[in-house]
Amino acid sequence: MDKSELKVATRYKTVLKSLDNTWRILDEGRVAVLKEVLMWLGHPDKSLKIIHIAGTNGKGSTGTMLGSILKANGYTYGHFSSPYIMDDREQIRINGEMISKSDFLKYYDQIVALFKQHDVPLYYLSYFEYFTIISLLAFVDKKVDLVIFESGLGGLWDATNAIEPPMLTVFTKISIDHQNLLGHNIAEIAENKAAIIKPGTWVIDYPGQDIEAKKVLKARTEKVGARWFEHKRDEIIIANTSPSGLDLIINGKSGYFLSMAGAFQVHNFSIVLKTKAALIEKGYQFDAEKTRNGIANVKMLGRMNYHADKNILFDAAHNVDGIQGLVSALNSWHLKIKPTLILGVLKDKDYHEMLDEIIPFVQRVITVTPNNKTRALSADELATDILSNYPSIEVEIANDASAAISLAMRVRESSQALIVVTGSFYTLSAIHREGRI
Repeated sequence: MDKSELKVATRYKTVLKSLDNTWRILDEGRVAVLKEVLMWLGHPDKSLKIIHIAGTNGKGSTGTMLGSILKANGYTYGHFSSPYIMDDREQIRINGEMISKSDFLKYYDQIVALFKQHDVPLYYLSYFEYFTIISLLAFVDKKVDLVIFESGLGGLWDATNAIEPPMLTVFTKISIDHQNLLGHNIAEIAENKAAIIKPGTWVIDYPGQDIEAKKVLKARTEKVGARWFEHKRDEIIIANTSPSGLDLIINGKSGYFLSMAGAFQVHNFSIVLKTKAALIEKGYQFDAEKTRNGIANVKMLGRMNYHADKNILFDAAHNVDGIQGLVSALNSWHLKIKPTLILGVLKDKDYHEMLDEIIPFVQRVITVTPNNKTRALSADELATDILSNYPSIEVEIANDASAAISLAMRVRESSQALIVVTGSFYTLSAIHREGRI
C-alpha cells in the first residue's frame, strides 16, 4: 500500500468510526429528513431505475440472484443491501463489486459540504442513512442501468423509503420478526413493509406469500394507485440438492443449476423469475443461455456458503423462518452424522424458538458472542439457556470465534461431520474478524 492509499484507508476508517450507529427506525421523522437531504442533492433517486425490495427473509438472496442474471445479460447494476459481514462497503456494490474507499469518501464529502451549506451537523444522518444516500450517489455517478435497493428494517420508517416511486417494488416472504419494532402479527408487519408501495410503481409479490400479508399489500397497492403485477407462477422442480447448490427443472426444461444451497432458495428464485417477467414487459431483454449462466454463478457471502475443504457451512439464518430453511436443507442432504453447531444469536430475536427448531438435528452446540455490542446475547447466557432447556445436548462455550472453529474441528466425530455456523450476520462477522471465514 503506497502513501496515498494509506492516507485514504486511514481517513476512511476514521470516518466510519465517527458515524452514529444508533437505530433511528422508531423516529417517525427520519424519512422526511432523508427526503430533505435527497432534495439538497438534486434527487439522485429520480434518475435511477430502482427495484425496491422489502420482506422478512430472502431480500439479499433475491437481490443477488437478480443481479447475477442482469450482469450475465449485459446490464450494469447497483446493489444496496445490509448488513455486512466482512467489510462495510459490501453494502454498496456495482456489478457485484464493492465501491472503493476513495469513492466512498468522495460521496461522503459531497454530503458533508451540503450539510455545511445548510448549517446542519455531521450527525444529522445515522450510519445506515449515510450509506443509503451514498449508495444512490454512487449509482448515479457510475451510470448503472438498474438499481437493486433493499430495505433495511420494515418499510414505513426505513431510510430507503425516502426515494421517489421506484420502477418496481418487490416483496419477499413476510413472516414474524422484530415484533417489538414492526408489529405483533403478520398483518401489522405487512402494513409496515407495505408503506414502501408508492403511486405508479409495479408491485411484485412472493408467489407463496401469507394470505394476510398479501391482502395488506394488495390493499395498499390499490389505495395509492400502483399496479399489482400478475404473472403465471413458474414451475420449479428440484432435481437434486447438495451443499453446492440446486439442480432445477424450470417450466419443464432441465439443465439449470442454481449455485445457492437450500431448497428454500427456490422460493426466492421464483420472485426473481417474476421480477424478470416484469422487466421484460418494461422492455428489457434476456437471453435464455445467458440467464442460465447467471444463476449458475451466483456468489453471496454468508448465505449457505459451503467450504468443502473443511466441511463447514456458514449461514446467516437469524430468525425462526431462516433457521427452518437451514434445518430443511440439512435434512435434505441425508447427513450420516449429526452436525456440530456453532451458534451466536441476538437477544432481541426469538432465539428460544430458533433453538427449538435446530437443536434436535445437531450433535452438540458451541456458543459464541456475535459481533454486536448492544444486541448480542453472550456465549455464556446462550449456553446456560440451552443447558436448562435441552439437558441432553452437549454444550461448549467459545471465548472467541476462532476458538469456536478450532474447537468444533477438534470435537466433531470425524472430518465427515459437518460444522454449521449460524444464528446471525454478526456471528459470521465475528468469525471473519478472527480470520476464519
